[in-house]
Amino acid sequence: MGMLKTEFLLDRVSRFAIFSLVTSLALPSVLASGAIGSLVREACYNAVQQRETKSLWSYRVERYEDNHIILERVIETVDTPVKHLLAVDGHPPTPAQLKEEEDRYRNLLKNSAGQSAFKKEREEDTKTMDEMLRIIPDAFTFQDLGTERGLEKIAFHPNPDFKPKTYEQRVLHNLVGTAFVDLQDKQIARVSASLAQRVEFGLGLLGRVDRGGTVNIARTRLSDGVWQVSTEKIDLSGRMVIFKSLNRHKDEHRSDFKPVAPGTTFAQAVDELDKNGPADSPGVFRP
Repeated sequence: MGMLKTEFLLDRVSRFAIFSLVTSLALPSVLASGAIGSLVREACYNAVQQRETKSLWSYRVERYEDNHIILERVIETVDTPVKHLLAVDGHPPTPAQLKEEEDRYRNLLKNSAGQSAFKKEREEDTKTMDEMLRIIPDAFTFQDLGTERGLEKIAFHPNPDFKPKTYEQRVLHNLVGTAFVDLQDKQIARVSASLAQRVEFGLGLLGRVDRGGTVNIARTRLSDGVWQVSTEKIDLSGRMVIFKSLNRHKDEHRSDFKPVAPGTTFAQAVDELDKNGPADSPGVFRP
């Protein structure tokens, strides 16, 4: 796992920005910088606590990829998500596409080493996310911009005194933008950020992320204090020699969130899909 995947980097950076910003219902419309810093620190702590509940969800994903619109049902598990194809450009998946999907998961079910690798990667991702959340209060400076329609607007900029230690921290530290915070739950409703300057790795020989890339995130409220990302739009460009994969552009919309039983494994999710299939699925796995 020494070589970090760019898809992981970009996805996590956008979420780090989300969790780093916070406000309070009881505070005045414009907060002093010291109060904002304390609130950000509290928000990061709360985010880590919520993540430790390890809640699992199923949801529909509409994503734009290579000039196509892909619709999937995603089922989160303790191992790796199960993704079931529902439509491509508004048309049901072909038998060949469903067969390819079925073969992929059948092979993974037979490969215990592969499942262990996915689980290990998930655990490392979780550890990295938690570490990043803890450094965010020191990585940025914050400015309250007032209240708009029940949302507190907060600007964030890189803290010049912060010294990033990892590639993820370097990209995160160069984000600048604004966030809107729901005052009822004290949760981020949406965030828009851009990369303030070019980030190079190994003097540019190992790779770079270009200045001007954008990250736009929206979150939806599922219940009291429970929020999930509903929209991710990421547009980052550069050259990534050090990464195994590169996902510079991402446009996803998530909806129809449903809770998944705690502790659900990959095998259990595939078995449930095989037996019943999602309500919106044109087909299910067959033995």
